[in-house]
Amino acid sequence: MYWLEVSVTADGEAAEAIAETLRPYAYADGVVLEQKGDASKADPDALEPEVTVKIFLPEDQDLPQVRTKIEEALYYLGLLYPVPSPQFRRLEDEDWATAWRKHYHPFRVGHNIWIHPSWLEAAGSEPGDVVIAVDPGMAFGTGLHPSTQMCLQQLEALVQPGMRVLDVGTGSGILSTAAAKLGATRVLAFDTDYQAVLAAAENVERNGVEKRLWLYQGELSVLRPSAWDLVVVNILAPVITRLLLKDHLTDYLGRGGRLVLSGIIEEQEDDVLSALQANSMSVSNRSSMSRVFAMVSDSMGRQRTDRGISATARFERAGRGCPARRC
Repeated sequence: MYWLEVSVTADGEAAEAIAETLRPYAYADGVVLEQKGDASKADPDALEPEVTVKIFLPEDQDLPQVRTKIEEALYYLGLLYPVPSPQFRRLEDEDWATAWRKHYHPFRVGHNIWIHPSWLEAAGSEPGDVVIAVDPGMAFGTGLHPSTQMCLQQLEALVQPGMRVLDVGTGSGILSTAAAKLGATRVLAFDTDYQAVLAAAENVERNGVEKRLWLYQGELSVLRPSAWDLVVVNILAPVITRLLLKDHLTDYLGRGGRLVLSGIIEEQEDDVLSALQANSMSVSNRSSMSRVFAMVSDSMGRQRTDRGISATARFERAGRGCPARRC
């Protein structure tokens, strides 16, 4: 028996979009992101690494019509952003089990955040680093995407010991894990995607922050407005706009609280700015990487409250098992 490896190499901005395009064709929904370092130099610490996205299909699914569908899906994605053609390669069964791990290396984000794959020691980290172990076999939230890296940089600059942080659309949990490791004493993270919450629960436990970090599967609406010091949203710009205008995202900020928004492409930046202005929010910091923007927005907010989560929420400590496992 052999496995068919389908691979596409692109920059970090396109990698996660490619991963989601390939996921429906992958065995067991498994998508691999391999870091290859900066395209101009083999440096695993490069801030914007080139990434190879891979999926694997068993021999009985290696059919001409399947290959054609994959090529067509990537062609349509390429109409929005340049995407190379896929490469197809056969792997013997014993090779497939470890092939995807070979090119993923630890790398640094910001000054002191060190990200490494879960099966390797944190070699290369320095004293004082915030070390985060992630499984790059998951397609979302490995730290490779520019929007995730900019969020991590902002968290490093803004999180202070004792803060309360809300992570909206947590994905793999990399941002909420970073917030907890940076000193936040209460972190709440959620996602609507079942697989994302499962992945986040595993990464939270892997990094030993389950006593300070809670997870649930669901929407923002199941939370009562509360006074969070920092709210992080790393999603597409239309979703951010909806959260601001329809879901009253700013009601979840305490006095002096801040929003960290990322995943905004240039063409949609004005929509987000208009939504912030409609909520009397001002932008205090703006950064960009590979045509993706992130911004920090300040609010006078409301006095701190702690009314908690509504009774309809599926909510508990990640360390006792993600709610998606049992609900």
